[in-house]
Amino acid sequence: MKYKIGILSQSHLCRNPRVLKEAITLSKNGYEVCILNVVFSKQLQQQDFDLVVDYPSISIQNVSDLSLNNFYTFCDKVIFRLGGFFVKYLKIDNPMALGYGTHKHLKKSKGLNADLYICHQELAAYTGTRLIKAGRNVAFDLEDWYSADLLPAAREKRPVRLLKKIEYIALTQGLFCTTTSHALADELARVYKSKRPEVIYNVFPFQGDLHKRRKNFAKSLNLFWFSQTIGPGRGIEEFIALLKYLNTKISLNLLGTADPVYKKKLLSLIPKRHELYFHDLVGENELAQKISDFDIGLALELDHPPSRNFTVTNKFFQYLQAGLPVIATETAGQKEIFTKFKPGFMLPQHPAKADIDRLIAWLNNPNAIQAARTAAGAAALYFSWDAESSKILRLTSNALELKNQFTD
Repeated sequence: MKYKIGILSQSHLCRNPRVLKEAITLSKNGYEVCILNVVFSKQLQQQDFDLVVDYPSISIQNVSDLSLNNFYTFCDKVIFRLGGFFVKYLKIDNPMALGYGTHKHLKKSKGLNADLYICHQELAAYTGTRLIKAGRNVAFDLEDWYSADLLPAAREKRPVRLLKKIEYIALTQGLFCTTTSHALADELARVYKSKRPEVIYNVFPFQGDLHKRRKNFAKSLNLFWFSQTIGPGRGIEEFIALLKYLNTKISLNLLGTADPVYKKKLLSLIPKRHELYFHDLVGENELAQKISDFDIGLALELDHPPSRNFTVTNKFFQYLQAGLPVIATETAGQKEIFTKFKPGFMLPQHPAKADIDRLIAWLNNPNAIQAARTAAGAAALYFSWDAESSKILRLTSNALELKNQFTD
């Protein structure tokens, strides 16, 4: 019997590598996979289709297509804004504030008639709680600590109480629940007094060819950071502030969508002896090659909000897979990965002069950077999707066996 898995999300497949890897793994192992998402642009939608074109057992359906300008998308946008208004001004938590197409997500999900639903991201997790009430078989992947995410200004429209309820249900009633680090798994279990979720690192397939590229660290160094958006609260400004102590010229490269005002601010902060470049987003299948063009990856994360402290972002692992040593700020999640192989330099959240001196010495030591690159290669081989993918297969198989026991 070929089981059908419904993967519920609310972003493009090409912008969520965790969902993409999960879908491909399940497809390769005999499952029929249908992904629900939201379309924000036709270009990104085409990238989604291109990523799964070689996997006929994977299909994609959209809950809402915001690339269209019609009555339905107008309603989706208005409802989402109303949801945020109710939270911010009336203090009424509601699922409309979690994303677009709230009222359609449950109907579309039920229509899949999946044997198992795996819910990613906030709105999908809420839909998962409704599916449980409807008697469906549901699992959850907590990609972040949703109720403890975002900076204070962005949390004004955030239905935090509702998110806490969703997380509790996911941890206590889901057929299984996964998350991104042992640090976060421990903290979620402690806060909700629940069973500890399983950990699936947001890692990638090992790419040995990228590690064979020769690098000359004796020249001016090219440092690289990326995300969907370049904005405050990501550690960029704090790192730039340290560069005034570094006399050796470096180039700081940021990839992502940047607000013009914030871009101007960063350009005003960079010391004149250094260079700052901005790069446009690239496709998911081009990112590893793009990263490998640089010398050192920057995994700059603040220890607040709590979600940032406990998770391990995909960028950390993508640097390793692309053959880059890493400068990582010390968070509970990143320390968990960094300690095992020491693939670079770990920077305290509030570095003292001695820490800054050590960083400068490290950046001026080509042999130390080369040794860190070797360690990054060993880490990439250890923290690879080839190993982590077995976990999702085991959990899915066990969940379906449990489903069959109840059915029989």
